[in-house]
Amino acid sequence: MTELFTLGTWIKRFLLEYLVTERCLAINTRKSYRDTFTLLLPFVSARLHKPVELLTVEDLAFRYVLAFLDHLETDRGCSVQTRNQRLTAIRAFAHYVASRDVTLVAWSTEIHVIPMKKALQPQTSWMTAEEMEAMIATTNLATPGGHVEHALLLFLYNTGARVSEATNLRAGDLHLGHRTGEDAFVKLHGKGGKTRTCPLWSRTAVVLDEVMKHQPAGCDTVFYSRHRKPYTRHGVYELVKRCAARVPTLDGRNITPHVIRHATGCNLLRSGVDINTIRAWLGHANLATTNIYAEIDLTMKARAAKACNPLEETDTKCHWKQDDGLLEILRAV
Repeated sequence: MTELFTLGTWIKRFLLEYLVTERCLAINTRKSYRDTFTLLLPFVSARLHKPVELLTVEDLAFRYVLAFLDHLETDRGCSVQTRNQRLTAIRAFAHYVASRDVTLVAWSTEIHVIPMKKALQPQTSWMTAEEMEAMIATTNLATPGGHVEHALLLFLYNTGARVSEATNLRAGDLHLGHRTGEDAFVKLHGKGGKTRTCPLWSRTAVVLDEVMKHQPAGCDTVFYSRHRKPYTRHGVYELVKRCAARVPTLDGRNITPHVIRHATGCNLLRSGVDINTIRAWLGHANLATTNIYAEIDLTMKARAAKACNPLEETDTKCHWKQDDGLLEILRAV
C-alpha cells in the first residue's frame, strides 16, 4: 500500500494544510475537526480489526460513519447538535478528498448522502442590564486581581467579545484615547481571521487604562490572572461562573461568557441601536444570527403588540370628525 492511499496522509493534509491555508478556519474550529477524527478513527479501526495506521479513505464507509454518529448519541450521550457538528467535519473531509482524487468521488457522494438530524434550537439565555451590572459589582476591587476581573467582565459586556477574542487581546489592540482625546475603541480579532473595531465606553477605557498600568513585565496580554499569567479560556469561564453565583437573581441559571455576549446584543437592541449596527458590533457574518435578539426580548414584543393593537383601551377615541360642510359641497357638484 502506497502512502498516497493511506487515510493518515489525507487527514494530515486536510488538517494542517487545507483548513489552515485554504479555508482559513478559526483555531477552535480546526480543533473540533481534529477531535472528530480522534474519535472516528479508533471506532472504525475496532470495527474492521485493522490498525489505524493501515486504514484507507474507503474504510470510512457509509455504514461505519453512520454507526459512529449513532455511537456518539447512544453511547457517549452527545446532543444532536454535536452529532451534526461531527458530520459536518466528515463531510468537509470527503469534499476535500474528492476534489483531489476523482476516483474517490463516489465514496464522497455516499458520505454526503448521510443526512443532518433536525435539532430543536435551545432557548437563548441572556441577562438584563441590571443583572449584568450586579455581576460586575461582585468583583473585589480591593485587590489587583479583582481589578482585572472587574475589567474583564466589563469589557465582555461592553464589546460582546467572544472568549477567544478577549484572551487573545493585546495592548496594541487598545486605543483608549486618554492622551489624544479621541473616542476609545478596541480592535478585535475574530473568527476566520476577521478583524472588527468596537467602541469602548468611557468607564471601560478608564478601567482598562488602570489595568494596563499594572501589567506584568514582559506581558503583552491585556487580561492576566492572579498568578500573573494570561487568562485562558477555562479561566474566563470559571470567573463568569463564580461571579454569577453571587447574584441572587441568577441562581440556578447557567451563565457563560456567551450569555454575556447575548446580553450585550439584547441590551443594545433595547437601547434603540439598529440591528445591522449590532451585527457589526458583535461580528456576526449573517444578519439572521443577530435577529435572535429581536425574537427573545419579551419587553420589546409586548411594546410592539401594544402599539399595533386596534382595541387597546388607551386609544379608543376616534381621530376623525364628521364634516357636514364637505358633504354639502359634494352634493352640489
